[in-house]
Amino acid sequence: MMIGAIIGVGVFGLPYAFAQGGVALGLLELLVLGGMLIILQLMLAEIVVQTPGHHRLVNYVGMYLGRFWKWVTLVVLSFGVWGALLAYMVVGGTFLHVLLSPVLGGEAAMYSYVLALVASVLTFGGLAFAARIEVLVVGVLLFLFTFLILASVPSIDLTHYTTLNLEKFFVPYGVILFSLTGMGIVPELKDVLGKKHQRQLAPVIVLAMGIIIALYALFAFAVVGSTGSQTSSMAFDGLVSTLGETFRVVATLLGSLTILSIYMVLGIELLNTFKFDFDVRHRTAWVMVSTVPMVLFAVGLREFIDIVGFVGSVFGGVLGILVAVSYWSMRRRGICRVHHCINFPASLTWLIIGIFSLGIIWEVVTVLVK
Repeated sequence: MMIGAIIGVGVFGLPYAFAQGGVALGLLELLVLGGMLIILQLMLAEIVVQTPGHHRLVNYVGMYLGRFWKWVTLVVLSFGVWGALLAYMVVGGTFLHVLLSPVLGGEAAMYSYVLALVASVLTFGGLAFAARIEVLVVGVLLFLFTFLILASVPSIDLTHYTTLNLEKFFVPYGVILFSLTGMGIVPELKDVLGKKHQRQLAPVIVLAMGIIIALYALFAFAVVGSTGSQTSSMAFDGLVSTLGETFRVVATLLGSLTILSIYMVLGIELLNTFKFDFDVRHRTAWVMVSTVPMVLFAVGLREFIDIVGFVGSVFGGVLGILVAVSYWSMRRRGICRVHHCINFPASLTWLIIGIFSLGIIWEVVTVLVK
């Protein structure tokens, strides 16, 4: 479930981000941010395991930081998830359009709405339904990445790896953070593992994140090596022209199914937040989750890299800071004197908070300048 919840459309922006600044720079940022996210998810896992009750991220922040920060977390998490679902609409619609338009015709926007509507219907089924199909979806997802990587290998040109452009240093930051952020899934994992297996939560996080980071690195290397400076913002466009018709059909079919599933899982995370932390009725929460991305898409927010960069840098950064501060608030309350907690150095935590804060400021200033 963790792999299925985290790997999403952000990965299709990674090759473009790596190509802009250089593969070496992109890989360095991927490893650094990946390590930071593992630490934050382990912090959240400690909060989830040590705190009694059935909660989600918003409520945990409220319990340790106060009611005001609970509402701040709700707003940030909601817009972060809605922004992610909007990005899924953009990429999923493109995949379906490439796959079906030769037969059915129509514009890419129409396919985006179709994908969002189908995913919304599946979201209504809740966590139990998602858990039943997630193993199959993750299998399809891993096959898709293996297929994309292996299909790209024969056309790799090693000179594409020699680019280094420090002026584009910040381009990979938001895209990588977007593609790795999935802290909302940690409370769901606690429910799926059950009380008897809660000690497995930390190993699950480390293993899942290790697999994700390795897949991201291999995928970016393969695509950039194949398409170089011609790498498109969604990676896929350039690969279709390079690898041909069979690639188009297989990749778009598997990609569409995968995006549909991840859209559903992420929607369920937000739906459960509204239900469990704010006592919103299931049907009302479902309507709130489902309609906002479609409205944002309808008003014209459709630039993929801009969406994932802003959502990752700003909303992902704020959530990371809130999780880190909540963890230290829990430690100060003495809970970890009763139950053993992972001891993260304060200096490391403040370093992570500082990096996220700089990323937020940079992204906001960049958007205002534009």
